[in-house]
Amino acid sequence: MFNPKFAFLALGLAVSTASFAGDKTLPPSGTISVDAAKIINTRELVPAVDTTVRMMPRRPENELIFKIKAGDPNNRTKPGGMLTVPRVSAAASKFPSIGATGWTPPDPDMGIGPDYVVCVVNSSIGFFRKSDGQRTFQRTFSDFFAGLGAGSFLFDPKATYDPISRRFFVFCPEQDGATRTSKMLIAVSDDSDPNGNWFRYRVDSKFTDSANNEYWLDYPGIGVSRDLVGYCGNMFGFTDGWAGNVYWVLPKASLLTGAATTATLIPDSNNASVKMANITDTPNLFSLSVESGTSLRVQSITATGVTETSVAIPPLAGPAQNAQGPNGHNLSSLDGRLFNTLYRAGNLVAAHCVSPVGENALVARWYDVALNGWPRSGRQPATAQSGQVRGPSGQAYHMPAVAKNRRGDMGMVFTRTSTSIQADLMVTGRKATDLPGTMGIPTAMVETRRNYGGATTNRWGDYFGIGVDPVDDLTFWAYGMTGRDDGAWITHVVSFKISSYTDTARLIAVNTTGTLPGQGILGSGPDSNLNLADSKTLDVTSQVVKGTGDVASLRTTYNTGILPANFGYMKLDVKVGAVSGATAFVYLWNTRTGKYDAVTTAPATGGVISVERTEAQTRDYVTPSASVAALVRIVRPVRGSASQKFTAKFDQMSLRVSEKL
Repeated sequence: MFNPKFAFLALGLAVSTASFAGDKTLPPSGTISVDAAKIINTRELVPAVDTTVRMMPRRPENELIFKIKAGDPNNRTKPGGMLTVPRVSAAASKFPSIGATGWTPPDPDMGIGPDYVVCVVNSSIGFFRKSDGQRTFQRTFSDFFAGLGAGSFLFDPKATYDPISRRFFVFCPEQDGATRTSKMLIAVSDDSDPNGNWFRYRVDSKFTDSANNEYWLDYPGIGVSRDLVGYCGNMFGFTDGWAGNVYWVLPKASLLTGAATTATLIPDSNNASVKMANITDTPNLFSLSVESGTSLRVQSITATGVTETSVAIPPLAGPAQNAQGPNGHNLSSLDGRLFNTLYRAGNLVAAHCVSPVGENALVARWYDVALNGWPRSGRQPATAQSGQVRGPSGQAYHMPAVAKNRRGDMGMVFTRTSTSIQADLMVTGRKATDLPGTMGIPTAMVETRRNYGGATTNRWGDYFGIGVDPVDDLTFWAYGMTGRDDGAWITHVVSFKISSYTDTARLIAVNTTGTLPGQGILGSGPDSNLNLADSKTLDVTSQVVKGTGDVASLRTTYNTGILPANFGYMKLDVKVGAVSGATAFVYLWNTRTGKYDAVTTAPATGGVISVERTEAQTRDYVTPSASVAALVRIVRPVRGSASQKFTAKFDQMSLRVSEKL
């Protein structure tokens, strides 16, 4: 929200289409202690819904100009454009959310759960029932985080829902220049219903450099992975200066129980306005940021440090102007920073507002970055596709956020503005099978023809929220703002689909099982024990593999009945328990290369390990006879001179597939 006036300088240059080779690592600078959580029960707050307007107490401004370096002058690539048809079917639902709170702008963000959405703005939080838009809770963050000792200046909130732990996560920075305080307030629901108990933390987020200069956190990015919770932000001096970006990384397991824990700090002094991928099913976290006029910086974050590399993108320039509104009521387009990043099936998608090189227009630029198994695979990430959503001459498209569902379809939300349109809330999208880089004709969800703010440039955004429904993993839910009759703002929740879906993912039974030669001995239990998580296991006793350790492998084959041309979504769930120190490596048989592809790794501690492939990614893993083969190897390195055999207990190795329309 209260971000610097970053400016893109010397942009509009070009880049080659190749990814940048070589990784760089950033080490941690230390850890801090985090006290055990304090619990709040939202059902005990009376009234449950309080919409009283409380004016913002103050607003720090940062005049620092961050100069984005020039890009590669050899880049001649271009982003994709627009289809001639819409891709959005009728809105699944639409309802107003939190109205003007006395703060500007609202910075709307949202977590989408099975039955509720959790909406956050400056500086309030609300719970809304998805089925009918019923508001069951709304209070200020001062109320929600009461009892933690937080001050009155709470801003830039973020929210997400983690389908792995089935919890909501809410983040809200706190800052006080007088006391030189910078904290991150974190709340974790105790289940998938936000009404009830939340574990609440207050984490010290002040950064002190080697010269004892102190900095506070602004414009946060947040992420929740299978094992970690992280956040980051632009670090500004309480009096002057800037220290780049800093990450805080916490173990997820502690936050799910409200236990005391530690946070690892990782400084990233050459980065800015980083957006972490909200949810990943990987052990690590990922992030994207604008590195130059022709590249994005990609980062993998763990508690042991950050690994980073770059990917080439089509040339861009920062917004050349603000969005021109009616009667001079213009809207800020900000400066070209990324507004959101989401992870899906091995890819990162992101969006921001840019000006096409050499033009004054404002367009919504989006990216789909293939990680290619990086950083574990040794291969480099690359931009799989990118595109621009733009309107007719005179219309500005700005404040975009983008997401991808299980079919590989993408949805986008953004604002449309012109001298006759104040602020329409728009959505668009693309099917996975559309021409790369293209999106359909946008659809207006909420129209605003009345004036917003004053007859000058007004703050807008500073970001919108979007995600995918965890129930069907298909429907997009978006959260953004429009103008209100009195010139203030109001937010709206909208959901939409990219096409008419009738497919349902179905469970495919294991057809055959076996071990790799010399890598395990099948024990008790039939193949049917793998189909459900029912505590009935298929056991494999490990064998010694020279140079590797003790290994227990299990190969499975599934007859799906769906030919490659008709194959849609695929998700493999693996649940295996082994000894401490053992690691599970999951592979899928690639019919094109004739080899197993390593798709993920995780500790073999009895948790569910998931691998999913969208419609566009399944083609290499389905044989002409409609079968899919998977392999899981449990490896425990030899300790000392002697091996230590173990038994790997497979309780679940199930495959869910759907047929495309």
